[in-house]
Amino acid sequence: MDVTKQGLGACYAHVLNMIIAAVISRHMRGETILKDECAWYGMGYLIDTTLGLFLAIVLLRLLDQVANQRDWTSLKNSGVYTGTEGTLHWIHQVLAWLLILTIVKIMIYIFMWLSSEVLAFAGGIIFAPLQKNIRLELMFVMIIFPGFLNIIYFWIADSFLKAKKDQTAAHEPMEMADKKESLLTDEEKPEQEAYSPKAWSTVESNGGLPKAAVS
Repeated sequence: MDVTKQGLGACYAHVLNMIIAAVISRHMRGETILKDECAWYGMGYLIDTTLGLFLAIVLLRLLDQVANQRDWTSLKNSGVYTGTEGTLHWIHQVLAWLLILTIVKIMIYIFMWLSSEVLAFAGGIIFAPLQKNIRLELMFVMIIFPGFLNIIYFWIADSFLKAKKDQTAAHEPMEMADKKESLLTDEEKPEQEAYSPKAWSTVESNGGLPKAAVS
């Protein structure tokens, strides 16, 4: 389920990155102009996997602190989906992750807009060799470049989204022990009862002999 969470986040981030690239290319500050949306998408992706990842981790840590303080069960143990409400916990965590990505994208847009003149100048130089072949530029910006950066991004983000070792049983229901006991076979139950405290107390009360031997 962690993979699904990451996948939904990646698709959502991809759409937001395209929107940011389209808006920035039409609303830049300064005199330097760069109308190439692919170039803006590539630079946005680079910023997203560096500054954006840092901001996402900070917000995840903040969410974890708030969730523990307010005892939000579905959010205070990220990556844990066990128990009767496991699916509901997963939905809450996905929505929280998408909200964090939205906040991060807004911050990235503001940063890119404020520094759009510098980014436009750098993007014009970096992507100039690719602008002669639009198909090559699309393949580089949409497949090769994101594919390399996503490996690092997902690896780091997953370490914060998945369950920790001390959280793997955080949401297991209280009746789990009863379920395990009900799964014992008829042959295992008498053997288990023979070593129970109740059985030994019966033996002691009968002079050290089992009840059946006394009778």
